[in-house]
Parts: sequence; structure tokens; C-alpha cells
Amino acid sequence: MSPQHIIPAAMLALATFAPFHASAADTNANPGANPGPVYAGASYGFRASTGLDCAPGQQNCDKSSKRNGKAYVGYSFDALPFQGGVAVPAIELVGYTSGSVTSGFDTGAGKVAGRGKFNGAGVQGVLGYQFDAFTLSGRAGLAYTQGKVDYATGGSDKENKAGLMYGLGAAYALNKNWSLHLDWDRVPVKYSGSQKTKADMFSLGASYRF
Repeated sequence: MSPQHIIPAAMLALATFAPFHASAADTNANPGANPGPVYAGASYGFRASTGLDCAPGQQNCDKSSKRNGKAYVGYSFDALPFQGGVAVPAIELVGYTSGSVTSGFDTGAGKVAGRGKFNGAGVQGVLGYQFDAFTLSGRAGLAYTQGKVDYATGGSDKENKAGLMYGLGAAYALNKNWSLHLDWDRVPVKYSGSQKTKADMFSLGASYRF
């Protein structure tokens, strides 16, 4: 398994199991205590759109994938009062994994039908504006992804890509620990030496603050 597969898988596992570990630890803790600055979360990407185009005459072409995911761990810094709410800066490590996208991919021989997917990881800064139970946030950072395409005519390509990632999000706090999230993330992807694009991932998920 490549590092690009290992990192997102490990972060997904951490974000999934860490809340249960924290819940068990909280049974002996002060129930009224405020959570700390560390948090973790995971989201299901219900759609990831790309800038790909179908190959001429391609059947069953879908330029987006519907089984995507991301997971992250973060550290939030001191909140700053701002316009009736608070501004909350943070830093995150994030991992991505995508479902398959069926489309055309540029090659040295022209556009060829195929099936592609990507995995990746990155670090990003986040600035949230929190008011009551709601938080609106923007984020930007650097991502490193690995894209792979299997061509319908046989053969495959695999390429790595480093570049800027950014996004927007909205969150609703259920309590001091748990929050629900709706996010949009734009991630750089390169499937082959001739084909690079960006994936726009839309996701729903949850996070836990320790």
C-alpha cells in the first residue's frame, strides 16, 4: 500500500475511533469541563466534481465520483472576539480518498476513456467565525495527492501532484464536544503526465473535540 493510501486510511481510523476512546475517558472526568484544543473528524464526500471531459464516443461517462471521504485532526488556538462572535484560528492535518470517476483522460495519443481515482494528504490553516452554535470557516493549505487512471483500452498511469488546496465550511455544535459539518474542498489532482485537474469535494460529517 502506497503512502498516499496509508495516510488517509490511518486518519480515517483515528477520526473514527478516537471519539469512542475519549468518551470512555470522560466517564471519570468532570462532566462540566470545557474540551481542549485538539479535535478530530471525518466526512463522507457525497460528490466530487472534476474538470475532466468525456472521450469521443465514450459510454457511461460520469465526470464526478460519489464515494469520497476525508478525515482530519486539528489544533485550535485562542479565540478572538469579533463582530459579536469569535474568530477561531486552527491548523489541521487532513487526508482525502476519492471514489472512481469515469471520464476521458488526456494522453500523448489524445483523450482516452478510463476510470480514475486519487488519494492524498495535506496541512492547512483554518479560520472560523463562531456565533452561538454555528461556525463558518475558510481554509487553505498545501496538499500532496496521487492520482491513478486505468484506461478502457488497457494500461494505466499514476502521477503525484503537490499544490494548493482550499475550501469553505459550515458547522453546527450539538454540544461542547460534537459538531456536524457541511464542507466544500478543492484538491489538486494529476492522473497522468498529460492530465491534471482539480476535484471539488462536497461532504457531510462530524467532529469531536477532546
